[in-house]
Formats: sequence, structure tokens, C-alpha cells
Amino acid sequence: MADSTVGGFAFRVLLRVVVSGVVGAVLLVVWIWAYRAGLVDRVVNETSLSEFLLLVVIGLPVALLVSALLAGPVLWLLKVRPVWPVVLIGPVLLGLAHYFKLQERFSWLGDRWTVLPILAGISYGLAGLLTAPAMLRKK
Repeated sequence: MADSTVGGFAFRVLLRVVVSGVVGAVLLVVWIWAYRAGLVDRVVNETSLSEFLLLVVIGLPVALLVSALLAGPVLWLLKVRPVWPVVLIGPVLLGLAHYFKLQERFSWLGDRWTVLPILAGISYGLAGLLTAPAMLRKK
């Protein structure tokens, strides 16, 4: 019954933070790969202004939803429970990091394609940490 001890709970929280962070970083690496491979450019370059506005207004939220739908099952398979707080809060924290231009403040770590996945990992890991009390209510 190691899970009922403080050490067991601390290990589960640490595991939750690390797994959430890795999933968030990998998810952003995949989006960056799609962008740098030109997949996004092809879609944008082949659209008119009205289609571009639809892409931004509808496509971007759909892309975020797809990310959440991908992160959720992956985190669940990796035994992060409950998943929904991490999936909801992780992107919000990443958005705040982007809003406050943290990628520029951490430019000493590398170019923006390096810093953004690091920030995604930190955001999802922090979401896992902030929502760790939800693990207690899950039982």
C-alpha cells in the first residue's frame, strides 16, 4: 500500500508532472514539425483572404481541440489520472507564456523552435502539479 503514504503520493505527483510535461512538449514538437515541413504553408498559401479568416477563426480552435483530444488519451494511457485538468489548463498556461513573450526571455536556451517545446513541457508539467489535488478526489 505504498500509494497511501506521503512518499507514494509524492512519487505519483512527480510522475504526473514529468509525464504531463513530456506529452505537452512532444505535442508542440509535432505541430512545429508540421509547420516547418510546409504543411501549414501549403494550406495558407492556397487560400483566399476569406478562407484564411475562416482558417484562423475556425481552424485554429479546431487545431487546439485536436491537440487536447490527442493529449487526453495519451496522458490517460500513461496513467495520468484525472486527465481533464491537465488537458484544459496546460494550453492556457502555454498561451499565457506566449502572451508574456517568455520565449524571448528564454532565448538563451536556443532558437524559438527549441524554447517553445520547453515552455510547452513546463506549462503541461505545471498544469499537472497544480491539479495534483484532483488525484485525491478521484478515489
